[in-house]
Amino acid sequence: MTVATARSGERDRVESWLALEADERIRWRGRPRIQTVYPWLAVAVLAMVAVAAGVAIEFLTILALGWLPVLAAVPLWPYVRVARTEFVVTDRRLAIRRGVIGVSVRTVGLERIQNTTVTQGALETVIDAGTVSIETASGSTLAFRSIDAPLAVRAELERAAGESGTAAVPGTQAQWTAIRDAVRGWRVALEGGDERR
Repeated sequence: MTVATARSGERDRVESWLALEADERIRWRGRPRIQTVYPWLAVAVLAMVAVAAGVAIEFLTILALGWLPVLAAVPLWPYVRVARTEFVVTDRRLAIRRGVIGVSVRTVGLERIQNTTVTQGALETVIDAGTVSIETASGSTLAFRSIDAPLAVRAELERAAGESGTAAVPGTQAQWTAIRDAVRGWRVALEGGDERR
């Protein structure tokens, strides 16, 4: 999905694993590129050809053909893992859903995002793919791995984080000035009246 507002059907699919609030809006939703499975598919095909060739030249017995279904299933696990991974950015948080048999959902509030980084290899730059890494205030890192248009996703994520942070600090400037003056007064009182320290 390109960087755009999600439609109601997409909201329903996300709500099946992420409890969205009534007024929470999905800003971006995506998955890893299916092309990440291609290396596994290539390995499986080469191994199947090798087994078939080994049987054809009588290097292997006919029983070796029993390995063909097993080798054909090799790319199945990575495919299911990619198909069951989903990344979501709402106007309040980001979420990553993973899991083939069990499900793991990790969410982080947008106000906790500290830094974002886009990583693209040479080939990924050509095909406009890459990874967006997100550092949080707690020091942990989340990653939207192997996604399309990572620079656009990073821009949308930073825009959402910026919009969510505009109302994050409560109070007025006058209230914060009064708090600062009170803390300075306590410091002076604790340090014995010497304000220069």
